Amino acid sequence: MAQASSSYQLFGIDFGSNPGQRELIRQINEDCNRKPVVFCKGSAGTGKTFAALAAALALVRGKGAKRKYKTVYYVREPVEIGHRLGYLKGTEEDKLAPYLGPLLDNYNHLMAKARAEMSVSEVRASKRKKSFDEDEDMMPKAYQHLPNDIIPLAPEFMRGRSFENCIIIVDEAQNMTIDELQTLVTRIGEFTKMVIIGSPNQIDIPGQTEENNAFDESYKILEPTGLVGFVELVAPMRSSFVADFDMRFVEYKKQLAKEKAKRDAARKEMLEARFLGQGQ
Repeated sequence: MAQASSSYQLFGIDFGSNPGQRELIRQINEDCNRKPVVFCKGSAGTGKTFAALAAALALVRGKGAKRKYKTVYYVREPVEIGHRLGYLKGTEEDKLAPYLGPLLDNYNHLMAKARAEMSVSEVRASKRKKSFDEDEDMMPKAYQHLPNDIIPLAPEFMRGRSFENCIIIVDEAQNMTIDELQTLVTRIGEFTKMVIIGSPNQIDIPGQTEENNAFDESYKILEPTGLVGFVELVAPMRSSFVADFDMRFVEYKKQLAKEKAKRDAARKEMLEARFLGQGQ
């Protein structure tokens, strides 16, 4: 039993106590030939990206057969909330930089926890601290930088590419279209795992809703293949009140949508009655 729980102890954090994160990590560790794609759904603050990044880095930086994973690719649609930043100058990396805050936060938090865990035991510290400090990939970077084994990509640049020996984390997938998600899942090459993360109750693009969106539809399209997994995270990892706050906004927006639908229906009915009256 201790052996099983230890596989969910990553970078000094016990993910085994959270059922959703535990299942997500288990599916990420599952043979990529049997389950190359995992969909992860959950509200804000449930630790989707955090757990996925920890599991991916543990595989990339691990030892043994699973070390075939060489790189973590991080894909995120560059969509803002509300006002748009507009055209951004520079390279692909420069354009993506403003959208990498959550990834950098998660990475720095993981590395901070890893360092704290290393300092708990004097024995482990004396035996391993030197190699830990000398391992550039294991050390936290400045906030503006990512380690060499994490590479950010925009979905707009994915057409025509193929990926092998890597783990691809697709974040904020609720803001992607069917075409974009189709392109992403058809990039998967040999020994590659893709984790598609989305929060359908926080969509920032027009034309999609919590009830009708490309994230959920893509899973339904692929589910019959038996090659995709699905995990839903519900337990909040931020302050306990975050889930309640989030739900209150969701319910409020749903009520606004219902009221708008009623007004639109009444207006349509009035216009149809007027048109029929003029015809007579």
